[in-house]
Amino acid sequence: MAHEDLGVKSVNHKPGCVTRHVGTYVEGDTCSHRWQASKRAIRDFSSGAIPYKSATAIARMRWGVAHLAKIATYVRQGKTAGVKRKYGGQQSFSLKPFSTFWWPWENNAHHIIPRSTLASVLDDISGAASPNEPTMFEVMVEGLLKEPYNLNDEPNMIMLPVRNDDAIDMGLPRHLEGSGVGTRDHPVYSDAVWAQTQGKLEPKYQALASAIANNKHQEDEDPPAVRSVLEGISNATYNAILAQAKLEYAAGSTDVSLDTVGPNMF
Repeated sequence: MAHEDLGVKSVNHKPGCVTRHVGTYVEGDTCSHRWQASKRAIRDFSSGAIPYKSATAIARMRWGVAHLAKIATYVRQGKTAGVKRKYGGQQSFSLKPFSTFWWPWENNAHHIIPRSTLASVLDDISGAASPNEPTMFEVMVEGLLKEPYNLNDEPNMIMLPVRNDDAIDMGLPRHLEGSGVGTRDHPVYSDAVWAQTQGKLEPKYQALASAIANNKHQEDEDPPAVRSVLEGISNATYNAILAQAKLEYAAGSTDVSLDTVGPNMF
């Protein structure tokens, strides 16, 4: 589905946003899901819920000369602090955690309700407004932006490891299944979140769908407010991801991914 269909050109875009379209760490940009995820990760690791300091030590030990060029780039971009050279040209620095996918461990900023999942749910719900499905879809998107709801905001983000050994160290699930091009995904997890999101949203939009199907919806009428519903799903899923991963590791598993915890989240 095109970004345009998800409101990035809407007058209500920012701080509302229902698509992933800023892929990098940009401080202060509400659409930068990596920046939003990093804030949540730093806060939660600092609280002691996840042993962030241990992860930092492990990550530092894995580093080699190959990373020096990356470090130099991030210095130029202002994403490091306290950089200084010592010990024959080695660099000692403090890099902002999760400003890049490889520090303090290889990571992905994961949307708890994925962009494709939310778009699919809205598309499914719009079917109830037949033959006016496009209008229904547009009204729902504009309503979410106007609330405003932000898919990329902290409540919908979690920072997850890419490597299995990092996942074990952190007590977190690995982000993706598969290893080949086009096979790395989390389909079981996404199906579970789709069912939960569809089940919570569909009743909220029934009256709107009926009105649009019968051409009775007025343009100045606001659709139902569902931001709290979506953020509630995200927060409950976040807690479930952590809890289920803890149970899996406690049971002796050494291969825990989002797809592992997905079936038991709800």
